[in-house]
Amino acid sequence: MHDLVNLTAVPALFCLTILAITFVAKRWMQVRRQQVKRQESPALLEKSLPIEPLDDFDWKNSQRRKLRPFKPTYHITMAIQADTPSELITIDEDYLDRINMRRDLLAQLGSTVHGFVPGGEASVRELYTYLLVDYLPARFPSLFSISPDGATFTNTITGATFSTVPPNDINQALRILGETVEEDLFLLQESPDGHGSVAFVCCFPAGFDPSSKLGKTLAEIHKPVPSYEKIRTSMERFFGKLEVGKCVKRTNWSVQTHTDLFNSKGNHIKDGDEYQENEEIDITKTFLRTELQTLTRLPKTRAILFSFKTYLYSVQQIKDEGLGPAFADAVEGLGRGNAPGMWTYKSAVRWGKRVCEYLRS
Repeated sequence: MHDLVNLTAVPALFCLTILAITFVAKRWMQVRRQQVKRQESPALLEKSLPIEPLDDFDWKNSQRRKLRPFKPTYHITMAIQADTPSELITIDEDYLDRINMRRDLLAQLGSTVHGFVPGGEASVRELYTYLLVDYLPARFPSLFSISPDGATFTNTITGATFSTVPPNDINQALRILGETVEEDLFLLQESPDGHGSVAFVCCFPAGFDPSSKLGKTLAEIHKPVPSYEKIRTSMERFFGKLEVGKCVKRTNWSVQTHTDLFNSKGNHIKDGDEYQENEEIDITKTFLRTELQTLTRLPKTRAILFSFKTYLYSVQQIKDEGLGPAFADAVEGLGRGNAPGMWTYKSAVRWGKRVCEYLRS
């Protein structure tokens, strides 16, 4: 009888073992499917928002946008607006002149206008592939194309051709991006200390050395900005929650009293800088400088792309549009609102009086 019990117990134990293994295997597969689904969902979301093509787009007759974001009182806010993936890159009548300028700056200034830190390589490669292979030929099919074998990207405006495979030299990849689109590009990745800059190509900085931002967190990058602490937490939270396929935009404005698009110093006054109040200025070389800024998340590396396109409008143009008094109010409004330090930081202490007098004359 004892032997019979043993004989019947062995199959029962074997069955229980098989059931246990089957249960564990099924549970592992469920967990794995959930993980894969989470990893694939950004890509699926990206595909659900296709790029709207601009067929037969005539860049030479596409006028630059008229952005007039100034208000009577300046408040430091995120001022985020919804955007679409299609609007990531803007091309207009200034494209070729700006691209030629950028190519010269990239050759002359090197690491001042492009660079990356270890760990940023993958996001640069992803951005390279997205812009040259996925975005530009789809958005502007008459301007950018891919060869039949899929190996070559062609810019029909400049005549430049590049491999669709990102080069091993990450700086070369950044230079190619810099001479293909007019937007300046910063890539950020999340870390325990906050979102930090891991790569960039920036030819049109408005009063800062772009290379000095590399490897720094948002808080460190914005340290000179008056009252930034008011939006620091909300900015970090927003960056952390930004989903793939959810694009946003905002605008920023300042005034400059020269014609340079590349300006690594002088547009801003920081603590310790010397300056002269109410300087004499050449009004013919004084401009409203506006940035159209966008934020989007790349699906694979999860890096955030911060890009901005710079516009210059002469203050004479603003006045001719009948907006002189409104713009003068906005200039004086830099000293009001929740960030009064902007009056000095944006250098209005130097040019504000003269510009307002002209705008109201």
